[in-house]
Amino acid sequence: MAQTARLGLALMAAAQAQKHVTHNDALLSLDALVQAVVVETDRLAPPTAPQEGDAYLIGASPTGAFTGQAGMLAAYLTGSWRFFQPQTGWLVFAKNRNALMVLSGGSWHLLDDLAQSFANLKSLGIGTAADTTNRLAVKTNAALFVAASAAEGGSGDLRVAFNKPLAGGTVSHLFQTNWSGRTELGLTGDDQFHIKVSPDGSIWTEALVCSPATGTVRMDRVLTGRATPRVNACYEAEFLGVGKQGLALNDTGTETSTAISFSRGGVLIGSVGLATAGVSFNTTSDYRLKTALEPLSLAAERLKQLNPLRYEFVSHQGQGLDGFLAHEVAEVVPEAVTGAKDGIDGQGLPVWQQLDQTRLIPLLVAALQEALARIESLEAA
Repeated sequence: MAQTARLGLALMAAAQAQKHVTHNDALLSLDALVQAVVVETDRLAPPTAPQEGDAYLIGASPTGAFTGQAGMLAAYLTGSWRFFQPQTGWLVFAKNRNALMVLSGGSWHLLDDLAQSFANLKSLGIGTAADTTNRLAVKTNAALFVAASAAEGGSGDLRVAFNKPLAGGTVSHLFQTNWSGRTELGLTGDDQFHIKVSPDGSIWTEALVCSPATGTVRMDRVLTGRATPRVNACYEAEFLGVGKQGLALNDTGTETSTAISFSRGGVLIGSVGLATAGVSFNTTSDYRLKTALEPLSLAAERLKQLNPLRYEFVSHQGQGLDGFLAHEVAEVVPEAVTGAKDGIDGQGLPVWQQLDQTRLIPLLVAALQEALARIESLEAA
């Protein structure tokens, strides 16, 4: 007897006698398979008292009336068992699992399991639409990632990985305001960790760069304690000095070391060193770096031009100090002074002159040597 291709329903032949038999048989099959419901899955033996219309998914090694029917769907219809060969894509509701099941890959799966395991999706939008650029798009007010514990089959750890195929590519997090970038952090254009900021989404400034090879961190501007900078400095900090230290360096070793070094054009020009029981402030003075050497002459005459004073700072009146006026020293030892007398910046604010008093030492030594030579000459006369 001819049958339909998918459900195997009997077809009536032309001039067939008792057509109702064939028709009713097809209706019984449809009743079992359409909106299919099974009492139990992986059933091995038929129940002792099945009810009309009961159906089962037969397990791998069946017995009794189910012998030889492994993998079939058995339905109890009009007092006897009928067996149907499930096809890929069939959907049934299993009462014993209280769940929908679908036949895929030759075995039955919970529909929830398939819904929990997606692969090779082209795009996914949650609360919004994904597109060809943003293949994963989420619109929400909060998102939560929780590490699976060991009791749940996990490790208790949680790591989110972002990968790029080449070092010259970018993998980063971009933070925006009204769709305009303000901060970006990640591996942007190389394998160093970058933090970049922008006021308008087009002009970007590197705030921090960390080398993967050495772990060194480059920061072109550091400002703490205020919202806006007070001076045009790369590193600026404001702190309450009472009971605090602006910068603390601790050498855990016992050998002489360099705490801070200063270079210009890659050439060392000075340092702050830590000795066994003290601190040294050093300026590079190697003879190999110097030329046009000549004795310091007329040192005493120049020394007499200096004008030592007793003074108080305007901001700390009542605290007397000994020292010099920078612009006066600049006329005698110009290399000891930084800045110009009465200097101002582009905003009309004062640029204060500074004095390095250690630059006066060579003049003092030369003047003292001249004085000693005169004393020795007078004593020898």
